[in-house]
Parts: sequence; structure tokens; C-alpha cells
Amino acid sequence: MTLITWQDSYSVGVDLIDSDHKLLVSLINQLGDAADGGQGRDVVGSVLNVLIEYTEGHFSREERLMEKGGYPDLPAHREHHRALTNKVREMVGQYRDGRIDALDSDILEFLRSWLTGHILGVDMEYRPYVKDVTLTPEELLASLNLDGDDEDDGPTL
Repeated sequence: MTLITWQDSYSVGVDLIDSDHKLLVSLINQLGDAADGGQGRDVVGSVLNVLIEYTEGHFSREERLMEKGGYPDLPAHREHHRALTNKVREMVGQYRDGRIDALDSDILEFLRSWLTGHILGVDMEYRPYVKDVTLTPEELLASLNLDGDDEDDGPTL
């Protein structure tokens, strides 16, 4: 089930962020396919975990770009990221704990509307501030959190 089809209108004009967004679209579509195909909890859980981890890395890269570009609404945008992350982690926790047996259409619709709404809404606001900003290799590595020091450790499946 294709929940999201990438459109040029989703582009923020920064290759790094557009690539991230395209991968998030793909992950949400994979999640929809796994849920729609009746695949087991392990498969759905694995896709959910990758989605959360990649989203957090994406938010880190996006926030670094906004910081370097001097985006004045970075604190509010950062808070928006945290609220979205917490909501998704809560859903994953409910799924992991068996309080949700399957990913129903409400959850999939939330993820679809969250991503498209986030891109077309708040992400477009920072566009002029980051269009010429790049991240160094060190900044990119830091956004991956390879050292395992994730202060937001939450549920995994």
C-alpha cells in the first residue's frame, strides 16, 4: 500500500534533507506494506525501529542546518521535532507492549499526515535559511549518534 508518493512540492531545496525525506517516505510506505500484507510483528517492529532511528538522525541533521543558517525559529522547530518523536515512540511502545495488536489505519494515517504536513508546513519555513548551508563530515557523523549515547532511548521492538 503506497501511503505517500514523493512530489516535487515536498522538496526543500537541500539535497541532504530531500534525500532524508525521500527515505522517510519509503520507510512509511514499507510500514504500510508490512501492515497491509499481514506480516508478522517482527517485520513491522523492525520497520518501526528503523523509522524512529532514521527520523531522529534526520531531525538532528535538519536542526544542525537550521542552526548554521541562523534560522530564528529553531527552538520552536526543535520542540516540534521532540513532540513528534515522543508521539511516535508512544505508539511504538503501545505496539511493543501488545496494547495495539496491529498497526491500524489511524496510525498509518498519522505517520503519513505527519510527514507530509511537517515537510509542507514547518520545514518550508526554514528553506531560505538553509539553502546554501552544508554540514561537514564530522557534523554528519555526529547526527548519526554512532557512539550509542542517545539520551532519548525509548522503546524498541
